[in-house]
Order: sequence, then structure tokens, then C-alpha cells
Amino acid sequence: MDWLKSIRAAAPAAPSSSSSNYELLHSSPELPTPSSTRPRPSHTRNRSSISYGYHRVRLRSNSALASLAFVPIVLLGLGFIIYHFVFRIYVVDEFVYGLPDVPEYDEYFAWEDRLPQHNSTLEFPEGPNGRYVMFSNQAWGYGLNNQLQEILLLSHISYLSQRSYVFQPYTWDAKTKANAVLDGRSWRSSRIPLNVFISGPTAGGAFAKGDPTPRAVNVGWWEKVCPPEKRTVLDVRKEHALWKVDSKTEGKYILENWAEKLKAMQDLCVEVTGPTILDFELIASPRILSTWPSLSASPIISRFAWSTLIQAAVHRNLPIFHDRPSQLAQDEPPLLPDETRTPLLHRKRNTNAPTAEIESSTTTTTPDRRSTYHGSNRRPPSPALSSLSLQSSNPHTDPSFTSNSTTSPTIKGLIAVHLRRGDFKMHCHWLADRIEPFAGWNQFPFLLDRFSPPESAPGYLGRGKNHELYMSRCWPEIDQIVRRLREIRRLHPGLERVFVLTNGKKDWVDRLKRALVQSGDGPVSDDGAEDGSSSTTGPPSLPNGEDTPSVDGPQVPPGAIRVQPVPPPATSKAGWKEVLTSKDLEIFWTEREIDQAVDMEIARRAEVFLGNGFSSLTSNIVMLRLSDSTPIENIRYW
Repeated sequence: MDWLKSIRAAAPAAPSSSSSNYELLHSSPELPTPSSTRPRPSHTRNRSSISYGYHRVRLRSNSALASLAFVPIVLLGLGFIIYHFVFRIYVVDEFVYGLPDVPEYDEYFAWEDRLPQHNSTLEFPEGPNGRYVMFSNQAWGYGLNNQLQEILLLSHISYLSQRSYVFQPYTWDAKTKANAVLDGRSWRSSRIPLNVFISGPTAGGAFAKGDPTPRAVNVGWWEKVCPPEKRTVLDVRKEHALWKVDSKTEGKYILENWAEKLKAMQDLCVEVTGPTILDFELIASPRILSTWPSLSASPIISRFAWSTLIQAAVHRNLPIFHDRPSQLAQDEPPLLPDETRTPLLHRKRNTNAPTAEIESSTTTTTPDRRSTYHGSNRRPPSPALSSLSLQSSNPHTDPSFTSNSTTSPTIKGLIAVHLRRGDFKMHCHWLADRIEPFAGWNQFPFLLDRFSPPESAPGYLGRGKNHELYMSRCWPEIDQIVRRLREIRRLHPGLERVFVLTNGKKDWVDRLKRALVQSGDGPVSDDGAEDGSSSTTGPPSLPNGEDTPSVDGPQVPPGAIRVQPVPPPATSKAGWKEVLTSKDLEIFWTEREIDQAVDMEIARRAEVFLGNGFSSLTSNIVMLRLSDSTPIENIRYW
């Protein structure tokens, strides 16, 4: 410590600066430099280094705070995903809305997999080296009749191109892998096998004997014989740009170009992608009418049939439209074996449904026999596959099958009436706002009760001067319905019964039935509109301005029949003998999701059909009735 004493002696006073101490230390030859001993005391460090260290600590603390702030966001995101995709679906939805009460169609999917054309030993143009076309851009998420229109047209393109059509399930939600999804407050199947709805060539049925067209196959077979590396992909945008397709192009031009393109290609596996070929805007417009000559002559229409499940439901309900149901059951051959027609293969229907009170001495309403599944601890059973085994002509195995092979004669004395309710009212307002014409096949110029949209705009949501015109043709009220049916009955005096295709509420349906049963040729007894208000505005006696349809009217297509209607009766008639609705049909639980097709087949067979020209359901019924050569006078509109 002698050196420390010498320093203190040389500098008894406090140093004036750090630099003097540093010079003093370096001036002594006996002492080592400070850098070779210990670090400088903290009070001798540079101020800038202290400031830099402070900022470095502050930056680290800010990063930690930012990380902590991000944690709640991540937790909230994870919580939302868990709630929305797990907890809500499997806990909340099932607690609030009950267990999914839709059939599981696994057996139907398996049945489609076993179609005879799914065979690796078949020769060209079927089998592993067959010619196939897959429309992966086929629309989904729309109603049955919207999708059915496109499916039939795409199937017809495949037929013209001599390729096997790859049919897909009727799809409501293609994004989910679950069997059921919520639609509003009720469950519905996300996918339903096409053969639950229809049969015939579009769904894999046989073509006529000698027809070289390969049969349609399902998606599973397509995936097997046409893996991605074997596929030739066509983009609709590029092809339509090459053909100069726009919003005014006729449907016939598009259909023929696609048929020629696909037929000329030597590629075995062709996949069509992009937007839909025939979108709903085209299908709803008059441009679709140009495809009718080709489509109506195609086996896609001539051999079309509903599925055997629907045929069984129709056959089961036919007796209620006749005076002698027991005699009808004996006269008509059964569509299905006896054991497949027993309710044991279906869920027992609801026998506790309330009975509507109709004040009539001649007619009483039956309970709502459309069965519902109220849920239990077990999963609902699958539909009975035995209904796919017809004793009569089978479109999947019989080359002699035609669409009339499984249909009964016309139901004499019955008029089928389509009255769409529910959310369709807003659609009618939308139609009035856009000044839209009739939709689809309802626009044929040879049909009666044609509708020409007004030239002036009616205003927002149809509240303008044309509002009443559109609502009378799209959303008729009870008094308008009674008057219109009276007019039709005067032209067809043999009509006695009414069948109403409707999704209306029960109280409105009961009021409608009461009004029709009590109506005669006297004043209309208005029972009120659906919302409780009365309506006095109705359409003219015949919207085309004629009291009696003219025999020398617009040109009639080949195969259609035009007859002179019987003159109106001189005496007045009482009300309708019987009024039945969709709710009066006996529908088993397994048929609940396809009951709309049951209504359509009954309307197809009715002597007269009164439809909604703005509806795709009416459009498809008109298509089927025209393919059956129904007299033009028996197709009417509001």
C-alpha cells in the first residue's frame, strides 16, 4: 500500500477532473496501467455509455409489454375458434336446437358406388379408359330446383359430347365435412346422394338399348380412374372469351359449343373449372328457351324419373286424391315389394298432430302428417335401401325404361296450385324492383297467361306503382286465389279437388282451405290475407286478356297438345269438393328432406296445374308436363 500513500501525499486535494488522475497514474513508471488491473469505478465511466444502457433496458421492457399485450389477442382468437367450430356446434347448437335430426345416407352412397358401370373390366368408352367429364364448377348452396335445372343441362351436354357425366350429390354446404348443418333454426343434410332425389341417365341410369353413350358415374369412380395427373382442365373464362360469350348470348350457342368442344377432344378425363357454364341468370332468362328443342328430345328428359324413394311416397299418397282409395290400391300394381311399403322401415309418423277445424259439412282437414323427428338418445336410422328395388321398370337396369314407365294416369278432377310463402315475399318485392319477367321454362311464348314486365321502374323494393301487379302474380292473397280458381274451374268444369303445394303456415293454410271449400260461383268470402289484413285487389279474369284460350294461339311445340276448352257451365257450382295441401300428405321421416319432389310429381300428374311464373319449382313442373305432352290449356299461371 506504499504506492497509495505516495499518491495521496502528492495530491492531498480532490482531483479536479478525471483526466488529471488518469495522467497521474500513467506518469508513474512503477504502477501498471488501469486497463491491466480492475475496471474503472462507476463514477469514472463515460456518461454516454450509461445513457445507452438505460435505453437498452427500456427497449427490452417495451418488447416484453408488447408481447404481453399480444397474448390476450391470441387467447381471444383461440377462444373464438374453439367456441365457433367446436363448442357451438357440438354443445350450444345441440343444446338449443337439439341433435341433428337428418338421415345418414351412407347406405345410399355405398349403393351408388356399386353401380354396374363402376367396373374396371368394362371396355371403352366406359371402364378405366372411358371418356369422362367432371363439372367441378357445378353450383351448390341453392335449392333443389335451382340445382336440378343446371344438373339436367350439364348432363345433356355430357350426352351430346358422348362422355360419361360425373354426377355429384345434392350439396347444400360443400365446405363442411359434417353430415348436418344448421339452416336458420333447423338442421339439414350438407350432402344428399343424387339417387335420393332422381334416377335415370343423369344419376347413373341406363340409356336406351343400342345407345353408345357411356353411363354417368359418381365422384368416387372419377377420382379412381381419373387421378389429377390424368386430367385435362378447361377454364370456363378462357373458353367463353374465345367464343365471345356475353350476357346476351343464347343458351343454345353455349350448349352446342361445349358439346362440340368436349366431343372433339381426345383426352379421356376432362375437368371443367371456373364459373358455372350455364349460370342461374341465364337459366332464369328467355335465353334458356333456345336449348329446349335439343333438351326435350334428349334421353336426359325422356328417361327422367324421380327416385324410387319419392315414387314410393307418391304411390302411398295417391288414394287421398280419389273417391275410392281402397279400389285404387287394388287396381294399381305396387311400385315396391310389400315388405318395403311397411312403416316399420321408416320412422313412425307423428300421430299427435293437432287437427285443423274447418267449418264445412262436406270436408274436414286431416292432421299434419308430415312426420318430424323429435330426437332421442340414439342416432336416427338411415333410409331403407330396399326402396331402391322396384318390381316395375327400373331406370338403372331396364333399357326399355321411359319417364312414363312408373307414372300413373292423369289424376282426373284435380287442380294442383303452387303457392309459395315464407321468405318468398321479399323475393317478389325484389322482382318488382328489378322489373323481372317470368323465370325459366315459364317464358315459353305458346303458354297462356303470359307476363310482360312493365316498362317503368316500380321503385325501391317494389313499393312503386307496379307493386300490386307483381304481387298479384307472385304473392296472391286468399281472395285473389279464390277468384282465380273459380275462373279456371269455369274453363274446366270437371275439376272437383284442389291440391295446394305450399310452405305456408298452418293457420294461413287453414283459412285458405275454409275459403275454398265455402266458395261457389257467388261472392267471394274473404278470409283475410296471411298477415291478417284483407286484400281486394286481384288480377284480371285472364292475364292474357282472353276469356277463353284461342285454339289458333301461339305456335305449339312438337308433341304438345292444344284442345278447345269446354264452355263454362250455365248453372252455378258449389265450393270445391275437397282441398288438400302439402301438409296433408303422409311423409315419413326418411322422406322429409325430399318431400318437395313428392309435391312436384303430384302436380305433374294433376289434370290442371296453376303455377307461379317466377318460381323454379313451377318451371320444372312445366318442363315435366310439356315432356308428357300435357295439353297447353292445362298449364296456367296466376
